[in-house]
Amino acid sequence: MQLIQPFAFWRFSIATYRAPGVEPACLALQDRWAADTNLLLYCCWVGQSGRALDKRALRRAMRSVARWQAEVIQPLRRARRALKQAPQGTVVAWAGALRKRVGALELECEYLEQRMLSDAAAELPSPKRAQRPQAAAAASLERYLSLLGVPLDAAERRHVGALLDACDSAPHGARR
Repeated sequence: MQLIQPFAFWRFSIATYRAPGVEPACLALQDRWAADTNLLLYCCWVGQSGRALDKRALRRAMRSVARWQAEVIQPLRRARRALKQAPQGTVVAWAGALRKRVGALELECEYLEQRMLSDAAAELPSPKRAQRPQAAAAASLERYLSLLGVPLDAAERRHVGALLDACDSAPHGARR
């Protein structure tokens, strides 16, 4: 059975994450501020429908995936990263192969988190007035980062800009 079967949010995320500058932006926000890449992408994806997430909706989304992140994804990520530092010798090749398998499991778990977030998006009320997609995504990203206590200095604004540029150019088929 193939676990990963594309759906709108997943397609959008894959296309957006592959865009220039997005992976390093997401990883910098993740490593420096504990931002969840899936929630960053969720802000952008929901924004494509002209909806900006308010703090209440963001807190609800954060709570809905917090335990999954803490108990499943983060331990897998730590294990995958630790395997990069495998001892020298014959163990290196084995550790590299194991790292790939752990990475594949981590990706499947990220997929399940995106399913949770996609379900949460289905329960969002329709916006009273749609915004421009990029403005809606920008507002959601800034609110999310604010909830994490991230100061929007020049570096973080560049990261947000990379995400917004990629969202703006995401293929139409990857959108809702």
